[in-house]
Amino acid sequence: MARLRWLGHAAFLLELAGKEVLIDPWIRGNPSCPIGLDELGKPDVVCVSHDHGDHLGDAFEICRKHGSKLVCVYEVGCKAEQEGVKPELIYGMNVGGTVELDGLKITLFPAIHSCSCGVPVGIIIRGEGKNIYHAGDTALFGDMALIPRLYGPVDVALIPIGGYYTMGPLEAAEAVALIKPKAVVPMHYATFPVLVKDASEFARLVSERSPETDVIVLGPGDYYEF
Repeated sequence: MARLRWLGHAAFLLELAGKEVLIDPWIRGNPSCPIGLDELGKPDVVCVSHDHGDHLGDAFEICRKHGSKLVCVYEVGCKAEQEGVKPELIYGMNVGGTVELDGLKITLFPAIHSCSCGVPVGIIIRGEGKNIYHAGDTALFGDMALIPRLYGPVDVALIPIGGYYTMGPLEAAEAVALIKPKAVVPMHYATFPVLVKDASEFARLVSERSPETDVIVLGPGDYYEF
């Protein structure tokens, strides 16, 4: 059994294969995050999709404090080292690369977005026979259909739906139709005034385009077991 906890915006804590994986850990300053940094515990791995503040968040501090391993693109890894993260903790890869850590396989998948350092990515995490895709910040693109072809069926897809900076509900629902996950958790909405306020339209569109996919709408702090 794996467990996922939404920490608001694009931040998630994934419990998989006996490890804790923190993804896009914007904790401090995140208006929708229900916990503080001191309540995180000691994550084994921290994954970062890109260096915008609402995704990079507190990643470097967490790795410095707890000795967590950092998975990111190469340039963000260089920045992490400059800010005091031990080099042996940094796995600075590039798009298409895979690293095996503690029974997990973590792959960086393309994302269409902007950033200041390196390139933005999505993150595919496999372990215990399960496959989780965190899309990061991205627009819709057709190569999302390659994810299940290359890496097997997706158990849970974490998809931005907020619009303005990323896909909105329409594009996100089409992304779900391409990926065909067993379940999808919407993210990156309702945090800022310019973003979509709720997931109702997304859920309706997914039911039309990918009826076999369960839409799991979490509140900040909620868990999903799969």
